[in-house]
Amino acid sequence: MKCGEVEDMPLWEAKGFWMRDSIHWPRPVHPLFVSYGLNPVEIGSVHAFEEFSIPSLKYEYLVLHGYVFQRIVSIGGDPPPVMERFPFLFHLWRINPLLRSRVLGFEKFLREKGFENHVRAWQDVWEPEAQERLKPIRNFDRAKAGLEELANQLERCYDYLCWAWNPHNKVVMVGMYIRERWLEVCKRLFNLTEFEAYELVQMNDPAVFNTMNRLLTLARRAAADPAIKDSLSLPSEKALEQLANTWFGEELEGFIEAEGDRPADGFEFGPTWREMPEMVVGIIKSLMGADYPTTEDSDFQAYRLGRVNELRSTLAGREREEFGTWLELAEQVQPLSEIHDYLLMTVPLCHTRYAALEAGKRLVQKGILDGSEDTLFLYREELLSALRENSLHPDLKGLVAKRKAEHSRNYSLMPPQTIGKAPMVPPLHVFPPIAAEGMKIFLKQYSLIEVQKEVPLELSAEGELFGTPGSPGVAEGPVRIIHTAEEFHLVQEGEVLVCPLTTPTWTVLFPYVAALITDSGGALSHAAIVSREYRLPSVVGTINGTKLLHNGQRVRVDGAAGVIQVLD
Repeated sequence: MKCGEVEDMPLWEAKGFWMRDSIHWPRPVHPLFVSYGLNPVEIGSVHAFEEFSIPSLKYEYLVLHGYVFQRIVSIGGDPPPVMERFPFLFHLWRINPLLRSRVLGFEKFLREKGFENHVRAWQDVWEPEAQERLKPIRNFDRAKAGLEELANQLERCYDYLCWAWNPHNKVVMVGMYIRERWLEVCKRLFNLTEFEAYELVQMNDPAVFNTMNRLLTLARRAAADPAIKDSLSLPSEKALEQLANTWFGEELEGFIEAEGDRPADGFEFGPTWREMPEMVVGIIKSLMGADYPTTEDSDFQAYRLGRVNELRSTLAGREREEFGTWLELAEQVQPLSEIHDYLLMTVPLCHTRYAALEAGKRLVQKGILDGSEDTLFLYREELLSALRENSLHPDLKGLVAKRKAEHSRNYSLMPPQTIGKAPMVPPLHVFPPIAAEGMKIFLKQYSLIEVQKEVPLELSAEGELFGTPGSPGVAEGPVRIIHTAEEFHLVQEGEVLVCPLTTPTWTVLFPYVAALITDSGGALSHAAIVSREYRLPSVVGTINGTKLLHNGQRVRVDGAAGVIQVLD
């Protein structure tokens, strides 16, 4: 099934089994994002799965009424119902040439330490290539470009994203495999919990902290300058005007030039920091009183290294060598999530938005569209054909108006978490043992990204809300529900942040809050991973914490248990 809209079916029906991807896209997405944010995933995953000999074909996406659903496509399709009655039929994988080739290739890849050998591939190969491929995209002058040049820029962004999802998937798979093997080693050698094992490799990630540290440094310098501080007491838009020719204005301009290609809210085509410098000013204002170190947490790192050495001292021979090997690998993969997301997805999607909006301005001037953002309601082929003056649709204004109305209506819908019946998981014993062990690792790791289990959809009689443990620790504070980045200024120090999901932009709030609660996500979601980086207690995947909790309500968050207790 091709990624896109499905017609002539009841509201939430589709062929096969689908899981809603609410961790990345909790709200309805625009047609242009389907073209640039989803279709390239399928293309890139085909190549990544083939090159690593993964026994699956690709990721596949389905958009129903603007909401995104996903699945991994099996080679040969989902098992027919008869195989539930006769599981021995799964042994027939050997007669499917492609599946046989992939399974045996996966076994060979694991024997040759394929994942371990790719731990440094991001730094050594994919990041340099990403930087080189991004140069013409970043250097493109939209204001001086003609219609054909804008179309070519949109083609460059699309081609880049199709390429980028190959290394993106590989980085994710390498991280999953190494992470799970590390957990297994720590469990077997020391009987450590998952949180204890993660703590041992919790290296401060420059990609997580550098942006925050720059903002904190700027905020503290501003707080110490009476004139700048006085200007920042004004509304952010007015403050920007007053500070334009000051050291603060110059520093802010440099920050936005370096860090501005970040969506203010999520992974969709929303406004960026570059387009909304007043939002960055608002973040700086909120950080002016924050008490958070701008340097690496040396106390924690001293504790971590001491704990590593303590555990290592209890081992000898082969076990000591095994611990050291997987420790080094786990330390290397731990920090990859943020920086590879930024270069492979965030930057090109932001530049796609910039080009699309500039194209919209030109099409408005020609009388083809009514507003510059109307391009977000066109699919890629429709936009390119309009720019090249051979439009696929005779009335783009009418088409956009219809899609805008549908997009608005979609916000009132309540999509299900799944569609269809989940297919039977093949019994792993039918595959070669090494390949089966690898498959088991990925089945577990993928289940930890998004909510899989049944979670109570209301508070318990004792006033408890349950989710998935994200980051250990216990904290209390008043609830602050935030849905979008435009509401960041409402957050007060010591509050418990409750939100649908987090993206890299949201981490600017983490030093400020007592704990984090999200509607979506699992133990390996962005919210869980980065809250562990900040050692911020978190519970993720509550499904509807933003609906059941209320602003000002005092709660206790137990991150290790995955429980929120309402205290009043």
